Amino acid sequence: MKKPLTLASTALLALSLSATPVLAANTASPESSVTRGQFFKQVTDYLEMTPGSGSVKLPSDITEDSPYASSVRALIERQIIDGYPDGTFRPDQPITKQEASYVLARFLGLEDNAALGQLKSKFGVSLGDQSVLLSSSTQEAIRLSLENDPKVVKWLEQSYAEQAKLKSYKMVMDQKVKVLLKEALPIPGDLQTSMKSEAAFDSAKGMHMTMKMEMPIPGTPAMDMEQYLVPEGTFMKIPDPDGTGSAKWVNMSKQMPFTFEQLMELQKNSASMNQAMMNKMFFYRDLGTETVDGKTMRKIGVNGKIGDMKQIMEALTKAMPDNSMLQSLPETPELQNMTMSMNGTMSINETTMLTEKMDVAMKINYNSDSADIPLQGMDMSMAAQYTSFNEPVDIVLPAEAKNAEEFAIPDLTELPEAPAQPESGKTDEGKPETDKADAGQAVEAKQEPAAQPAN
Repeated sequence: MKKPLTLASTALLALSLSATPVLAANTASPESSVTRGQFFKQVTDYLEMTPGSGSVKLPSDITEDSPYASSVRALIERQIIDGYPDGTFRPDQPITKQEASYVLARFLGLEDNAALGQLKSKFGVSLGDQSVLLSSSTQEAIRLSLENDPKVVKWLEQSYAEQAKLKSYKMVMDQKVKVLLKEALPIPGDLQTSMKSEAAFDSAKGMHMTMKMEMPIPGTPAMDMEQYLVPEGTFMKIPDPDGTGSAKWVNMSKQMPFTFEQLMELQKNSASMNQAMMNKMFFYRDLGTETVDGKTMRKIGVNGKIGDMKQIMEALTKAMPDNSMLQSLPETPELQNMTMSMNGTMSINETTMLTEKMDVAMKINYNSDSADIPLQGMDMSMAAQYTSFNEPVDIVLPAEAKNAEEFAIPDLTELPEAPAQPESGKTDEGKPETDKADAGQAVEAKQEPAAQPAN
């Protein structure tokens, strides 16, 4: 039976990745303006990016024998660019610094409307004083944005190796989630929750987690939940699942994409997964050290974006010696265009080389018009602290949980349809005109707000 791939499972794959790219030669003369095609090619050459297949349709103004064909395909696959509303990419048109900032920022998981400011403040990137990008600014901007410090790569490799040896640890985490609903759902606004969690993990016994969830709705009490992920399966105690007014244990094992044993195998091979996802997806910066409780902590910045489910599956395939484990995952074409961006910091103890703290913001977009996906996406922030490494932990599955009934996921697609919305302001494709703009419109020259891409 195919099992659903949960967002939590997907997010876990993207927390520790690294690489060192090689800078491509600049093809423009020292002080000339850089065209869109030249910039796209320099970025993909720097990251050694090639398209996964030739199935991506090229825009109308780029031929198969164009020197930019491969670069454009690779960037479309990663959902970094999507062209102008008329279907063109205009490769010979000078690229503006605003357009260039969009491309770099999307690799880093940054929002378009903050691209120029965050590239300058966080990465020291200057795209010059003119409206168009000059060749003298290009190489340095790409390097500063998309380079992984070799020292950081080495630290992360050592940290991954030590984490793979862990037998046990404890974790506390504060999490905020905003669920972005589609307009067609008869539910007003977006859903927002905050959650505080505590967990204990043992590689042989499993994981026990307690959670308190709050929703900013007057009169709505906080919900206390409890979960076990153990060799026997996955079990959760949730409030009032059947309308009786009391909490109840349910068996969630069939809703999980992997068994406990498979997850432990994945952890053992996490270094292989990190190597498989190296260079093109996540970028790391050394933010210096700080002393915390007498310990020297190395702070590392992480930014990146996973462009589609195919990239996640490729990483899993390389990380799992037994690829039959992937047979439990679903074939879900509705999720093929899902993207996940992440930016934040991690703190590594320089003595133990273990991660003790992580603060991360994540954004998931489904990019699907399918009725089977009732959500537009999710915005999440997580602050986690890890302690008690390799110390004894007591994890025992209660008998009530072990004997719990299987949980059935409600079908949100059967909700009543909302009234039809007026179609004014739409393009021929049925999407707002601003949604079709990519890193393609000279915003500053037009003195208009930055047009947003189809995310």
